[in-house]
Parts: sequence; structure tokens; C-alpha cells
Amino acid sequence: MQPEIERLEIRLTASAGDYHVSGFSEDYADYVNGCDGNAIYSGGLMMVMGLVIALLGFGALVLGPETITYNRVTGPTWLQYLQMYPGPIFSVGGVLFALGTHLYARRAVSWEVFLLSCYKLIAPDGKDVTGEVELRYLGGDNFTITIK
Repeated sequence: MQPEIERLEIRLTASAGDYHVSGFSEDYADYVNGCDGNAIYSGGLMMVMGLVIALLGFGALVLGPETITYNRVTGPTWLQYLQMYPGPIFSVGGVLFALGTHLYARRAVSWEVFLLSCYKLIAPDGKDVTGEVELRYLGGDNFTITIK
């Protein structure tokens, strides 16, 4: 089990208001520089390709014929290769889809999600309300925070 990372606290003074979180924009800029800028495109493309290939393999596995005949001289066609090896084709599609989701997960998250993952929001009564707030990024280090 990994130890829990110590998160910074933001003490809220009211149920709704504008707050200045000093150092947030520098922390977010460091985070974005560490993320893969093309992850959303390359990961998404790889996920779509993997899904299409996996569906082709699955379709051939379920709907394919029991026997396949082909000409020995010309060899099997592309469709006959698909019908001969549906399991490995489905597996390759699944692996591509998994790699795509891994790449896609390396994209940068929004300012609000980053704030919620790195900071703990404490209500005026001392209760942790991190999951019970609505955030709106105003720019720089400023947020509007409303407790639901």
C-alpha cells in the first residue's frame, strides 16, 4: 500500500466565495510540462484502432465459417486470413486498446481537477468538503469555490 501524499489545505471562510490559492499556477504549469501534450490524440487514435481491430476479430470469431477454403496458388485473401486467425486478431486489438487508454491517461487534467487532487478543502466547521464543492477557475491563482 502506498503512503498517502500530504495535501495542502485551503480553509474556506464561507459556503461560497472567491479564493486566492498562492502558488497554484506555478504548480499547475510544472504539472502540464510533465504531461504528454499529444496524449489525447495519440491515445485516442490508438484506442479507436484497437477497438476496430478487436471488433473485427470478435466478429470473425462469432460469425465466421467453420471451414475456410482458398486457392493454393494465389493463397488466402485478407478476409480469409481474418477468418483463420480471429483469436490473435482480437488479442492484438485488445492490446492496442489498452495501450491507447494508458497513453490517454497521461493527458493533462483541468485546473479544477488538479486543485481537487492536490488540495484539501476545509469548511468553516472543520469538515473536509473536497468532494462536495463546485469550482470555477478565474485565472492565475484565483478560484470561485461553492460548497454544495
